[in-house]
Amino acid sequence: MLTQTDKAHALAERLGGWQNGEFAPGGAPISHIAKEYGTPFYLYHGEMISERVRRVRAALGGDVEVTYSVKANPNLAVCQLIARERLTGAEVASSGELVVVRAAGFAPEDIVFAGPAKTDEELKMAVDEGIFAVNVESLNEIDRLAAVAEREGKKIGVGLRINPAAQLMGSGMRMGGTVGQFGLDEDDLAEAVRRTLAHPDHLVLRGIHVYTATQVFDADALIEHCRNIFELALQTADLAGEPLEMVDFGGGFGVPYFEKMEEFDLESFGEGFQGLLAQYRSDPRFSGCRFVFELGRYLVADAGVYVTRVVDVKGMKGKTFVTTDGGMNHHLTATGNMGQVFRKAYPLLNLSRVSAEPGDPGEGVAVVGPCCTPLDTFGTNIPLEEPLVGDLIGVFHSGAYGYSASNLGFLSHPTPAEVLVWQGEAHLLRPVGKPEDVLKGQEALI
Repeated sequence: MLTQTDKAHALAERLGGWQNGEFAPGGAPISHIAKEYGTPFYLYHGEMISERVRRVRAALGGDVEVTYSVKANPNLAVCQLIARERLTGAEVASSGELVVVRAAGFAPEDIVFAGPAKTDEELKMAVDEGIFAVNVESLNEIDRLAAVAEREGKKIGVGLRINPAAQLMGSGMRMGGTVGQFGLDEDDLAEAVRRTLAHPDHLVLRGIHVYTATQVFDADALIEHCRNIFELALQTADLAGEPLEMVDFGGGFGVPYFEKMEEFDLESFGEGFQGLLAQYRSDPRFSGCRFVFELGRYLVADAGVYVTRVVDVKGMKGKTFVTTDGGMNHHLTATGNMGQVFRKAYPLLNLSRVSAEPGDPGEGVAVVGPCCTPLDTFGTNIPLEEPLVGDLIGVFHSGAYGYSASNLGFLSHPTPAEVLVWQGEAHLLRPVGKPEDVLKGQEALI
């Protein structure tokens, strides 16, 4: 079983390894990047993102499309890299994400819009853009979408997001198969089909969307879940009296952030899913159907590292505390403050003085951020190479749910930069914020 230090070293190696004792992602020494762009910053490795997309595509087979869940990392350059890949679409959950993916180069026919509480303005934007499908989450949303499309004098595709009766077990977070805000109850499927088909001039039934869990590691359980989705899709086609154009299986492939977590067996799942697809593919109710998996964190998490600088090192009652210039305000998930029940440390390394062999880096230290709360902690027993003031600490698995998922305004610290390593060069995507930026958009009372 790999320790967190072992995982961090393995990820560092994949990101580029070391030069002269320091981390060098894509061949660029981390100290040079930090000197040029400042700290803290998120660093993304472009080739790793592209390679992961291609690996997923190869495992799932040529009849399956991969759709990027933009919520994982909506950075424009990251989206552009994924848009370049063949048979890759985008799943958005807001009008802002729709703006990003259109700017990134995703074609409207490869975009779906999911998420609860879509406003009429967002539905209008989806209609005007002519995206492939709005994945509706209630009977009321079907009626609202039809009304918007009628006002615009246009047609729009509809995906029915179904909350299935059966749960997907063995997942980190369930978003279906239980009572919750996501999707239509399976018992409402017939009525949802009826309401959609009642607006033939403005709504086109594309198919179904089922997303019931994230952080799934049991490949066999996920295959059986996909079998249930196939059966639900056939039931939908029978209700509609016509073949479906889309079956969206969701995704949720797990990323092993913590100890005792093994890698999701992508190849095993791909082999099992291709066998399952072969059983259903020839059914006339799937004639011309697009089979879609939507993945977010699995495509980008490993390709990112959050880099923060050591500001102080102090001892207190026998414990060493390493304070850094970024923390929960920049990386909420890595500090365990985004809904985690148990707070566990992500893989961390001292990037300024790391050896090529994991070995035993010494006694564990507490790594904490600059925010005035005890919640601002990356970990309390982290084995780091001797941390000194000025060293750079790397938090791995940070390509997903980092910058955009954090409370960047907390304590009004400057926001972190975002940097992309691509083809051996570091490119600044977003600069480190300045203290005066906190006043942007604000009006004084007098």
